[in-house]
Amino acid sequence: MNNISTRLLMTCAAIAVAGGVLFTAHAWLGLVTVNTVPFVYGLTMGLYFLPGATAQALFHRPGVGLLTTALSGLIASPFQPIFFMAFLTSLMIGVVQELPFAIARYRVWARWLFLVSGLLCAGITAGAAFGILGGEDYTPVGSILIVGCFLVSPIIFTMVGVWLAGALDRAGVARGLQRDERRGRERPSAS
Repeated sequence: MNNISTRLLMTCAAIAVAGGVLFTAHAWLGLVTVNTVPFVYGLTMGLYFLPGATAQALFHRPGVGLLTTALSGLIASPFQPIFFMAFLTSLMIGVVQELPFAIARYRVWARWLFLVSGLLCAGITAGAAFGILGGEDYTPVGSILIVGCFLVSPIIFTMVGVWLAGALDRAGVARGLQRDERRGRERPSAS
C-alpha cells in the first residue's frame, strides 16, 4: 500500500465508519437471532464483507479492502458484545478479501474476481458457522438452510459492494484516486 494519500485514507475511513455502524447493528441483532433463527443471522452475515468490497471496487488499489474492513471493525469494537474480537474478525475478513486480488498481483479488478473473492469468503464463513452453531445438531433441512444462508450472504454483499462502488464512482467520489490498471499508476482526474 505504497503511495497512499490522505484523501484516499479519509475516503476509506468514511466507508469504514458506515461499515462500523452496520457491524454494530448486526452484532446486536445477532444476539437475538443467532440462537432463535440462525438462518436470518446467516443472511445478514455478509454485511461484514461490504466495506472492503466497496473500497476494492472503488479504488482498485492493493490493501484498501483490508484497511477499510479493519477500520470498520476497530470503529465497531467498543460497541460490540464481543469487543476487540470484532476488530480481529474484521482483520481476518479483510485478509481473505484481499487474497484473490493479491494472487492476481493486483492487476485484475474484473467483476468475476470479486465473485471469486465472495465465494472464498462464503466457503470459510459457512464452514465456521456450521462448526460454531453446531450444525450437526440440527435436522438435515436445518443444516442445509443454515449453511446455504451463510454461503449466499457474503457473495450477495460483495456484489452489492461492487454495485455501490460503481454508484460512488459515478458520483465522483474516487476521481483522481483510482489506479490505471494498464500502467499501475493513478488515473488523472477528469476535472
